[in-house]
Amino acid sequence: MDYLRRILNKLSALRLQNKIFFTYSLVFLLMFAVIFVIANLLIDRTFDDQLDKDLFELRSNISKLYALFVDSIRDEVKAMGEDRDILNAVRRAERGGGREIPQTNFDVFECGNQEGILVLSKRGDDPRIGHKDPDVTEVNSDETLKEGKGTIRERIIERGEDPQLIVEVTQWMEWGYITGGRSLRKWLERTMLNQYAEHPIFLVKKMDEQEEWIPLNNSAGQTTSLKDEWQLQMQTAEAQGKPVEGLVVALKTPIPQDGEETSNNRSITPTFTVVRTDILSTPFSDSQRLPFVELIIAYSHENRIQWLDQMRVILLLSVGGGAVLVYCISYLVSRRITRPISQLQRGVSEIGAGNLNYQIAVQSKGEVGVLANEFNQMALALRKSLEEHKAAERIAVWRDVARQLAHEVKNPLFPIRLSVENLQEAKDRPDIFDEIFNVCTETIIEEVDRIRGLIDEFHQYARLPVPDRHPVNLNDVVNSVLKLYIELSQAQEINVKKELSPLPELSLDREQMERALGNLVKNAIEAMPDGGTLTLRTQSMSVNRNEDLTVENSRYITLEVQDTGYGMSKETQQNIFAPDYTTKTHGTGLGMAIVRRIITVHGGELTVESEENVGSTIRISFNESTYLNDLTPVMIPNQNEATNQELI
Repeated sequence: MDYLRRILNKLSALRLQNKIFFTYSLVFLLMFAVIFVIANLLIDRTFDDQLDKDLFELRSNISKLYALFVDSIRDEVKAMGEDRDILNAVRRAERGGGREIPQTNFDVFECGNQEGILVLSKRGDDPRIGHKDPDVTEVNSDETLKEGKGTIRERIIERGEDPQLIVEVTQWMEWGYITGGRSLRKWLERTMLNQYAEHPIFLVKKMDEQEEWIPLNNSAGQTTSLKDEWQLQMQTAEAQGKPVEGLVVALKTPIPQDGEETSNNRSITPTFTVVRTDILSTPFSDSQRLPFVELIIAYSHENRIQWLDQMRVILLLSVGGGAVLVYCISYLVSRRITRPISQLQRGVSEIGAGNLNYQIAVQSKGEVGVLANEFNQMALALRKSLEEHKAAERIAVWRDVARQLAHEVKNPLFPIRLSVENLQEAKDRPDIFDEIFNVCTETIIEEVDRIRGLIDEFHQYARLPVPDRHPVNLNDVVNSVLKLYIELSQAQEINVKKELSPLPELSLDREQMERALGNLVKNAIEAMPDGGTLTLRTQSMSVNRNEDLTVENSRYITLEVQDTGYGMSKETQQNIFAPDYTTKTHGTGLGMAIVRRIITVHGGELTVESEENVGSTIRISFNESTYLNDLTPVMIPNQNEATNQELI
């Protein structure tokens, strides 16, 4: 669950453009996956239908060829029955003469008289010579068989050989009968070898309840293990109650490809659809077959697999190309959709950074265009409101400054007036005039210098110059300021500690930073009249100011001034940066106001932590990524600056 939650958090943190892109891509990827699956199913179904058609065509072709084979035997038998040489040979054999037979291409050739007695045979030692042949007698008694129909019988062609299946035709003539036949296996081997080389075909021969599969072509000779694999799958199918016709058999032993050396080790695992067929009794044949004559046709899937692989590759390439195209289109569409939103986001960032002159040039229509226009109006209203607020704040600040200045100037005016009045009274008394004159003039000069110092301090607060930025290391600023106050700190028995970390250079005005830090150090020393510890600390830290953990942390450079003085009350902490607030019996209260103004102009942050009778800590912070260059931080521009625009 935690892992899934982390993944969901990461996905939710993606930009809107990426979310739209991934959504489009996922939808189209699922669509292409569905298309790919459906196309595969249709291709498989199409090839299954084609397989049935091919098997039917294969059976039909073999049946037609067999019918032509029987017809050719019949025609030859009939032609030889009308040959006078055959008739003479039969007559000669009946009279006890020689039994020579004219030259013939038949594997089995026999002749007999009208009583069905065998007279001549191509096999000279045939024991049936001189005896009636019951099969021939049946042919003579059946009018339909007299037309020369074929039959298949087991016959011994040569002495010492095993019986062979012979396709023979018996034709009755006026003088007797003639039988001609050829070996079924030889014809099948010759026919299958020339026409169906890719599909293994076997002739089934039953022997004592056992089947012998006789290979009829080269591919059948290479797949001798097909029978055993087929029987295993047939037994499994029968045990599961599945049909056994048309079993798909995949051989476990690969077959080397034709025309390749065995050293190449390139082989395939052949797959076949095995069917048993009785094509010798189809409508295309008029034979009377024996029940044990069948063919096994193992339809090879090699071409089908190759076509399927090619089709899948083409389909996969098409889907892949379509997916790439869809991804590109999705990226462009998502970018176009989210571009106005990104520009609005940038505008919000500019406003948040203080650039109230930022405007968005509205080009989009609809809701986004209305939103951009309202954003521009909001920015203008905010700038106007801020300017009015700043004007009111300036008036209020200067009112307080004028009141404070009047109060501070009024205090030294009384000693000056009193000194002048004393001089006037002493002018008629020469004996004491010189003494009074010296005292009064010293008082007047002292108070005038005090007024001049007040005016200089107010002038410094009011006319703070624009920072002259250069690469500055805050550690160098700390060292320079401490040199100025080392004697004062030693005089008050204050222990000064420096905790300086390695820092990168920042783009700052060194003189103004030394003035700000000097004020802080001076205040810290004055807060410890009875001694204490003054600590100046610099460091670079990583800060995450957003609760979203997916947002990258920002690095900040900090400078801390920490004392162990009498601390500050809550009221003092709230008013410490006010230009007219002070807790001292002397001074204008502008010191901390000047510090805050210097830090603010530099784009930094100033924070105060204090506890009464414990001490105070003043912290100055700069964003490292913003101040590693010489660019001035974003400040609120005046109305005379050019307005920034970006198209939506």
